[in-house]
Amino acid sequence: MKIMYLGTAAYEGVPSLFCNCKVCNDSRARGGKNIRSRSQALINGEVLMDFNADTVAHFLKYGYDCDKVRACLITHSHCDHLYIDDVEILGEHYSGKHHSFDFYASRDGYEKLTQKISGIKGDNVINATLVEAGKRFELSANGNKYSILPLKADHDPATLPIFYSVGCDGKKLLYAHDTGYFPEETFALLKNEGHYDLLSLDCTGCLGLNGEWRYWHMSLKTCAEVVERLKSHGLVDDKTKIVLNHFSHNGGQTYDELKVEADKLGYITSFDGLEIEF
Repeated sequence: MKIMYLGTAAYEGVPSLFCNCKVCNDSRARGGKNIRSRSQALINGEVLMDFNADTVAHFLKYGYDCDKVRACLITHSHCDHLYIDDVEILGEHYSGKHHSFDFYASRDGYEKLTQKISGIKGDNVINATLVEAGKRFELSANGNKYSILPLKADHDPATLPIFYSVGCDGKKLLYAHDTGYFPEETFALLKNEGHYDLLSLDCTGCLGLNGEWRYWHMSLKTCAEVVERLKSHGLVDDKTKIVLNHFSHNGGQTYDELKVEADKLGYITSFDGLEIEF
């Protein structure tokens, strides 16, 4: 499997619009990996993780093959993960005729998607499928079959947040954004999932400036607690690639600064454009 991190920031990006905090100023000055767009990823070049307002910019920047992208897994309905107005771009009026495209989302996102899709005219088939935490499903893309397990996240309950376990061709990743320390019912479901080759964790709070970052989002300290809990269940070992992702300037560190501490734990600090094959 392969994952490409198209964007790696929280809603406001890094640097944040109009912000002159130390992180934003330092990130502007340093450039490169310190500049972050809003979080989105692409698995095997064919399954998107979330659909935010930076989706078009990500496509233009990285030039991935849209003919291969067949589905999108939505974690929750906040606009930095589901920018509902841009779904209309998939319609024939804006994108010409193309293959069908499938969204998967929990109830709140599903309802927003079905309402938007119903108003899109043309022959393009755009589908929305309702998913629920704990109920596994399968999807196919370009002949590849994926086993997907949505899991309950600790985030804004109004959005019915979930994150995803994704398996394909004997490999498996856990894409855990946006969430705080995992709910106990999620740990219980994960116990039966076996070994993960890649673990991608929300680290919005970076090194934990201005709070513990245990609820709704995590910091490096909380991520480490999750990793140890997963290790105790045999889900993660020394061969697992552990990636930190989804960062905010409110956490208090630039990419360069956070990487120093993450490296000590053997974790990968994601950046826009990072590709990992496993």
